Amino acid sequence: MYTILHIEQSEFFCNIVEDAVRDKGYQYMYTDSFEKAYSILKRFYVDLIITSLSAKDGTIEEFLVKVNKNIKDRGPIFALTGDSLDNRKKRIIDLGVSDYILKSNINEEICSRMEDVLKEKDDMKYFKEVKMAIVEDNFIERDVEERLLNRYGIYNIDYYKSGKDLLKSKIIYDVYLVDIVLKDEFGTNVIRNIREREKDALVIAVTSLNNPKTLASVLNSGADDYIIKPLDENLFMAKLKSNIRNYMYCRKLAL
Repeated sequence: MYTILHIEQSEFFCNIVEDAVRDKGYQYMYTDSFEKAYSILKRFYVDLIITSLSAKDGTIEEFLVKVNKNIKDRGPIFALTGDSLDNRKKRIIDLGVSDYILKSNINEEICSRMEDVLKEKDDMKYFKEVKMAIVEDNFIERDVEERLLNRYGIYNIDYYKSGKDLLKSKIIYDVYLVDIVLKDEFGTNVIRNIREREKDALVIAVTSLNNPKTLASVLNSGADDYIIKPLDENLFMAKLKSNIRNYMYCRKLAL
């Protein structure tokens, strides 16, 4: 069951959001205080936060700064607002708001927008359906990737120190994450070798290189996408989810 935390001072809008949440069978939690909301997030995992721009003890900006600094594991955030946010939109989005809903359209939009963002969480099930290989020769960076994936319950991964070890194994995987700068190897060659034997696999380069020409050559070698180091957890997981979702969709169409 999904848990929705709603931060709102208006009883009228509380009733609208609570009805929408409970109609979907989700758990509804409410507070009119950012400080109380912060305490809830420290104690419980919340799948989605729906909040007004202000509460009785502060503004959304102050709340987001505190949450970003101290809460590492939380769901996305929707802002409910009475205007188009012309002056504040960029700032609150930069602080982590996923989307905003105009209060004038709340009846029409709250259910569909809530469903859309929670569907993204369902994409995690695709991780359980694919076999993944990571090619990374740096122990520290490999450990970072492993710990990050394990946090999301993803354990169906094999790790290789080199492309040679991967190819020698002759194991076929659905998803490959390949470091570009490997000892005595260049990752683009590893990607080409993967592509020669597996036309339909999902191949993602993971690299600290950010020269546009280099990244273009990575894609031209056969990679479907690339992720830049140092890894940002949210972007890393979002790119993996997006690519794996598309891969699974194409695979099911081919059946």
